[in-house]
Amino acid sequence: MSTPTLQEVLPRGTLQRFGIAGGFNTFLFWIIWEVLRISPVYTGTNETLLWSLSWLGSSVAAHFVHRVFTFDGRRNVKKTVLGAISVYAVGMMGSTLTFDAMLELLDHLPIRLLFLSNIAIWGLFTWASMRWLVFGYSKLEEE
Repeated sequence: MSTPTLQEVLPRGTLQRFGIAGGFNTFLFWIIWEVLRISPVYTGTNETLLWSLSWLGSSVAAHFVHRVFTFDGRRNVKKTVLGAISVYAVGMMGSTLTFDAMLELLDHLPIRLLFLSNIAIWGLFTWASMRWLVFGYSKLEEE
């Protein structure tokens, strides 16, 4: 009995593999966000702007993490970068709007709980968009 490979346990393009890479990307996002919150930048801005800046910074790294680990490099990097920029731009706008709304409507909850909730919601959007629109996975390619 042989030990199963990573590809057999976690096939490329799956939500599980995206979750592992997304955990790294989210950690990077969180670090940027926390650093901005304790920096002098925070005194002149609000939470929503810090969210947007953190999203932008971590999105650049996320594309390459997903290209190498979650999906693969079959498609031309120019096309995947352009597609990823589009997905992350929509995600940034949407997540920023929902984060801002959560700050207003759910201000009694801890801000880090709002952070995690919003990341989870928009993570599903990003996975689906990256899987089918950017990296072009279909059922036939997975088999």
